[in-house]
Amino acid sequence: MAGIFDTLISGLRSRRVAPTKTLGAAGTAIYGGYIQENEQNSKLQGTEKYRTYSDILANTAIVAAGVRYFLNLVQKAEWSFNPAEDTPQAIELAELVEEMMNDMETPWSRAMRRAAMYKFYGFSVQEWTAKKRDDGKIGMFDIAPRAQQTIERWDVDSTGRVLGCVQKSPQTSEDIYLPRTKLLYLVDDSLNDSPEGLGIFRNIVDSVNRLARYEQLEGFGFESDLRGVPVGRAPYRRLQELVSDGSITEEDATAAARVIEDFIGKHIKNPQLGIVLDSAVYESTDDASTPSGQKQWDVDLLKGNSSGLSEVNAAIERVNHEIARLMGVEHLLLGQTRGTQALSEDKSHNFGMIVGSTLGELEESVNRDIIAPLCELNGWDPDLWPKAQTEEIQFKSPTEVTQALADLAKAMLDPEDPAINVIRKQLGLPDALVVNDMQDASLVTNTQDNAPASEPEGNDDVNDLEESSDPSND
Repeated sequence: MAGIFDTLISGLRSRRVAPTKTLGAAGTAIYGGYIQENEQNSKLQGTEKYRTYSDILANTAIVAAGVRYFLNLVQKAEWSFNPAEDTPQAIELAELVEEMMNDMETPWSRAMRRAAMYKFYGFSVQEWTAKKRDDGKIGMFDIAPRAQQTIERWDVDSTGRVLGCVQKSPQTSEDIYLPRTKLLYLVDDSLNDSPEGLGIFRNIVDSVNRLARYEQLEGFGFESDLRGVPVGRAPYRRLQELVSDGSITEEDATAAARVIEDFIGKHIKNPQLGIVLDSAVYESTDDASTPSGQKQWDVDLLKGNSSGLSEVNAAIERVNHEIARLMGVEHLLLGQTRGTQALSEDKSHNFGMIVGSTLGELEESVNRDIIAPLCELNGWDPDLWPKAQTEEIQFKSPTEVTQALADLAKAMLDPEDPAINVIRKQLGLPDALVVNDMQDASLVTNTQDNAPASEPEGNDDVNDLEESSDPSND
């Protein structure tokens, strides 16, 4: 059998294959547009998983906090549209594209915020729509989201490349085909090659389920913990005996017990809360009438052993950290337990790298899926197409930046040393301005030398103005 296999492989090796031909196939099986999954959990199959993810986002505090923090940083990043070259035509084109992006129904920052959710759901689909502007050019009308749970099927070629998708309208249940050429499409495909990717929400499902169970057990334990429940004692049998022998009436016995019964029923603390009870104790019925230590009227709190709430709380805290670690926002919990400032800064820096990588992928997708089609619709020269770019997210305080600049100055590096701009880039600063030759230096010197001298005090023009405004000169 091995010999047959070796012969077959040898024959295949000897075949010449054109380098432009693709031989392999995608690893995700798709039949009739439906992705074939090996997921055993029914809540994570098909479009149902996106409803599960949305429930996690809405009802798990650390997840909601982490996602909002992530999206706020993404939305805060400034976008620029850089010209392809330093010519008036390219600069004008870049300014026009930036104007178009800021003239949409949905603000640009909000569209990017929505698109960034691919990191959590696995993919995001936004449909762009063009419009005819008053100046005759084609602009961007809107970039609108298409919810993940509405995307039911995928149109892919033999290599797995996405050509489009089919959305089921939530209003009419109609199948709507969305071609790839009309989509801003992002996918988290670093762990698989599925068109739906594998987002962070899938990684935290089990942890979130355990967290929900631990919090439920904590609630049960707290509600069933009888420690601190008030207990009242009254000599009901003695009162009944007094009623039976006619010493007191039934109403008197009821009134006597009502004081302590009302206190037990209304024991919530308030400024008027208080009770005074008879201090009499029970006595034995023999001739000695020995008193006992048990009062006839008494109020006490129920006592008991620990119910294990501290252990459940530790489990909840551990799972919260686990979820935060998977999302990259563990630094949000450092103040809750223990942690140094250096550790917090380090984790914040790592989270900044996550946000930065997401912004980088957004840049690539915007240039491919938004700017390129827009430029094609207007018939612009491809060599002049501008490129979208975002600023780098920096987690550095002004003190850190100024200290780094001071240390850089002390290093006495050559002004043209490329290390200077590498360091400035890490600080989020623009490149240093360097005077490259003596001609530029002479221009600076001449500009300073030829600057008009400041007028001395008491010059003729000022004196003339003062004399003209003095009434005594008239």
